[in-house]
Amino acid sequence: MDFKAEAERLKAKAQARKKSRYSTSKLDRWKPELLALRAEGVTLEGLQIFLSEKRIPCEISTISRWLKKNLEVE
Repeated sequence: MDFKAEAERLKAKAQARKKSRYSTSKLDRWKPELLALRAEGVTLEGLQIFLSEKRIPCEISTISRWLKKNLEVE
């Protein structure tokens, strides 16, 4: 068995797995509304209620992570 060739093959396969597989967030569609509501002092629970009224089920932790990511960009 050629271990060097096998190692290269495995490295290439591992690299292919690391490629970004992330799609856009379901919250991105509501970015202006969510950021404006948050700026007005709406809590995470309030944002969750807003999204559920739009028929977008979402956990508070998801909203928190999304806000953290999107507020850093601003």
